[in-house]
Order: sequence, then structure tokens, then C-alpha cells
Amino acid sequence: MSGAQRHLLSLASAPEPEECARILVVDDDPTVRFLLAELLAAAGHVVVTAAGAQEAVRLLQEEPFALVLSDLNMPDGSGLEIVRRVVDEHPGTAAVMITGVDDPHLAAFALDLGAYGYLLKPFGALEVEIQVANALRRRRLEQGAALMREAVERGLDGQTASLRESQEETIRRFAVAIGVRNQDTGDHVERVGSICARLAQELGWPPDRCAALRLAAVLHDVGKIAIPDRLLLKPGPLTLEERAQIERHSTIGYRILGGSGSELLTLAAEIALSHHERFDGLGYPYGLCGEQIPLEARIVSVVDVFDALTSDRPYRPAHPVESAVAFLLEGRGEQFDPVVVDAFLRVLPGEIDMWHTRSQMRHDVA
Repeated sequence: MSGAQRHLLSLASAPEPEECARILVVDDDPTVRFLLAELLAAAGHVVVTAAGAQEAVRLLQEEPFALVLSDLNMPDGSGLEIVRRVVDEHPGTAAVMITGVDDPHLAAFALDLGAYGYLLKPFGALEVEIQVANALRRRRLEQGAALMREAVERGLDGQTASLRESQEETIRRFAVAIGVRNQDTGDHVERVGSICARLAQELGWPPDRCAALRLAAVLHDVGKIAIPDRLLLKPGPLTLEERAQIERHSTIGYRILGGSGSELLTLAAEIALSHHERFDGLGYPYGLCGEQIPLEARIVSVVDVFDALTSDRPYRPAHPVESAVAFLLEGRGEQFDPVVVDAFLRVLPGEIDMWHTRSQMRHDVA
């Protein structure tokens, strides 16, 4: 296993350590600056404060920070511009927005811009602790993901059989890291990759394209490494705000995988971005419809939903295979591409033992 593989797996699987980080607090209100500095210093962090946006920009250029906590409205600039600069110029730094305005649309805009969190004034010590811990944890995981992506790219550059095998192993390790907090989720991405390749074969794709889809599909949920466990593993129904936060995993995954020179990672990025789009245009994140959605993402959508339905989740037990088939048929032409659904149902009898075996194992354990 490579150093990058070990690094990402350790970040994903180890208990969250107490991380002492360099944090920049930006607010034109001296009382807020003092309060945050005291809270963060008491938790062991090294804190630097800035009284405005211009001072913050200067400090970011002069020294590295793990995290920036920035007010939204300041006399000499906007905290949104600081977030934008952090994302564009300081990719190793996380950002959390602070504001006295309770506006869900503004919060969504800040998060879409690249903020890792949103802290509403007046805030308590526990809220600050949670936001800072979540932001630093996501930063660690995304840094590990970046190392893993570099390892994948290095494997893709090789032409020998051993290097190609190393590439596949790296991607599998990446998928394990995504699902390590929930073992069934880790198994889920492996199954999705395998069945997507079989479905592509049924659709008449050449072997090399099927193989590429098998590898790219396992990374469809990579963005979930940035979603807190309390949401991914929540046993009850999600609030609208929580659901919106989970839905951002598609754009986060695209940012993690995108920008690569490799065809495989570009394909994986497109799948991560689009596998929750719907054939009728009612999906997310962009409301694409029909053939606007990449065909690979339409394939992953069908397999992903079917396997999720037939798997246990924290908020519900698995559905029988027959119920999952009925769901696909009901969504044919609406949620799902009808051509892909029909091909999946032709393939399903050959794969049905896998789902029935899992159902029987769950029954035996119960």
C-alpha cells in the first residue's frame, strides 16, 4: 500500500484527534474577536485576529492557516470575498462564515462558494467547537483525498500491467476510505462499480469503456467524506437543511476529482456531479434532464438507487429485491433513463443471487 493510501485510510478510520491548528479570526467587532480568540486558544489552537477584510488578506499572504473564521459584513470588504480568495489562492485552508443574518439562502451561497460551515451570531462555545472541529476534519480528509488522487494519476501514467494493477488498487483504497465509517457503504460502492460495468456491457459498450466505468463508478460518492457522520448515519428523517447539506456531496466530489488531466478521473468527476440528476429534470445539483445527463451518470443512478434500496440504512431496513424492482419501474422515464432501466432488468436475473444472498444473510443474523 502506498503512503498516500495509508494516509487517507488513517484519516478516515481513526478517531478524531484533538487538532491544534493555526486559525485566523476576522471580525470588525473587537468583542467577537476577543471571544473567539479566547474560546479557540482554550482548546489549544494558535489564534491570530484581523479587524477587517484587508488585514485578513495580508495575513493570509504572509503565513499559512488551517482555518479562517470570517465575519460576513465588514466596513472594508465582505467575508464572502475572503472565502473566495481562500478557495482560489489558499486551497490548504478551510473557511467558516460568521454572520448575524439568519438567511438560509445566504448560508447556501456561502457553502456553495466553498465555505466549510456557517456560524450564526450570537453563538455559544459548543457551536464554535462543533463548527471548528467539522471544518478541520473535512480539511484533513480532503487533503488525504488530494494525495490519493495524485497517486491515481501516477498510476494512470504507467503503461505496464503492474502499474495498471496499482492504479486499480489505489482507486479501491480510495473507495474504502469513502465508506470506512459504514462498512456496508464501502461494499456498496464496490457493487455499484461491478454492476455498472455489467450494465454497460449489456448496452454494447467496448471492453475498455466498461472497465473505465467500473473504476470511475466506485468514486461516485467521494464527496461524502466532507459530510459529518451525524448526518450520514442519522437514524431519523433529515430536515430540509440537513438534506441540502448532504446533497452538496455531488459538487464536493466534483471538486475533489475534477481538474485532472486523466480521462478516468474526469469521468469519475462527471459521475460524482451528476449521478443524482433525474431524467425528468427534477434532480440535483443542476436540474439536468434526459441526454443532458452523461450516460455514465444515468447508469450509476439506476444501480446506485437499486443497491441502496436493497441495503440496510440507519433510518430504515433493506427493501426486498421485488420492491426495488417495482421502484425502478415506477420511476422509468421520470427519475431514470428508460433505456438504462430496461437494460438493468435484463441483467438483473444474472445478478439476482447476490441481492438475495445479502437478504438471506440479514435474515439469518436477525
